[in-house]
Amino acid sequence: MKKSYLILAAVAGLFASCSQEVLVDETSQNEAQKPFMFETFTQKVTRADEANSTNLYDFYKTFDVYGWKTVESTPKSVFSHVPVGHFTSDTQGPVVYATAPAKPSDEWGTFTAAGWFYENVRYWDKVASGYEFFAIAPYEATPNPSLTVAPGDNNIAIGSSSAKYDISTEKNLVNGAVVTTTTGITPIADKKYFGFLKDYMLAEKSTTKNALVSLNFHHILTKLNVKVTKQDSYKGASDLVINEIKIANLKKTGYFTYDTNMTTCGWTSDGTYDLLNTGDYLISTKTAATVYSGYYWFQTLIFPQTLTCKAVGAKATATDLTDRYLYVKYTIGTEVFEAYYDLANAFGKTAADQTYEFAQGSEYTLNIKVGPEPIIFDATVTAWKVEDEVEHVVY
Repeated sequence: MKKSYLILAAVAGLFASCSQEVLVDETSQNEAQKPFMFETFTQKVTRADEANSTNLYDFYKTFDVYGWKTVESTPKSVFSHVPVGHFTSDTQGPVVYATAPAKPSDEWGTFTAAGWFYENVRYWDKVASGYEFFAIAPYEATPNPSLTVAPGDNNIAIGSSSAKYDISTEKNLVNGAVVTTTTGITPIADKKYFGFLKDYMLAEKSTTKNALVSLNFHHILTKLNVKVTKQDSYKGASDLVINEIKIANLKKTGYFTYDTNMTTCGWTSDGTYDLLNTGDYLISTKTAATVYSGYYWFQTLIFPQTLTCKAVGAKATATDLTDRYLYVKYTIGTEVFEAYYDLANAFGKTAADQTYEFAQGSEYTLNIKVGPEPIIFDATVTAWKVEDEVEHVVY
């Protein structure tokens, strides 16, 4: 079932005070211009554990910023696809100040604290009537699919109907390989949040002027976890082995256009792909072997999407499961068990055409409880049918 959590925002890091050469603008010969400086916040996808950070730099050390100022009703570019990097020390960075011997203090003055820095410092224009700032993570030198944003937009758009993002290329954090890899995915006990290829995070549009630009980032994909746990009621000495887990027909390609807020789905998606793990892993045994009960088979990102219940209960085939579905195959001793389940039904919907939302910016965990009920015998005896006693006299 979906887990709901209180979403909190925390400061990811502040810039050091700027102590560089004084520049004078056209407005005042006595007032120093102030440079643009950034701080970031990140919304948690859930309150699961402390690894689910509100620090953007735990997910990505660089984000992409776009910005305009308005002067006499005309927007003028200030930032256009500019990387902003997080620095904990005054050293060369992997993207920002990447060419040795460059470092933040070359432009920003004495480095005194960790923070977000960019190259070629920009300054507030006192005659500008307003500013707009847009930001996205991760930063890509050449975004693929391309990003589009313009003055007056609600936010950055990702791709288009003719240039879509293929999410089936994302990683399964259980083994670090793309989700289409099906073998050798050893389940893990820990929940992970960092290391995805494109955990797209979009900042709320900021119209800050003459102050620290605080950017509040939101995850705009959906995190899906699948784990397997042995039923407490499972009996017997035979090994219980999971052979295959599949989530079928998830949305494969899509593009994003901001839609009113950060939790309303902005993705348009189509096509399908499957999450599949075909390894054989024990979840119950009477030997000393490693067991994987309560371990994760999948931890990945998917598009936000609506599930529609098409059938209820276990099915022998996927014939009636025209929406997304779950397939589980396991072995007890030499006996094989396999069944198909409508995915909306697996998440608690119990009637045809009921819907279940995988919402934008939320995390979902499906815990598959395995262990069929044992066949138990009872025994009674049908009593002898007692006939009437017959007398026979012998002379």
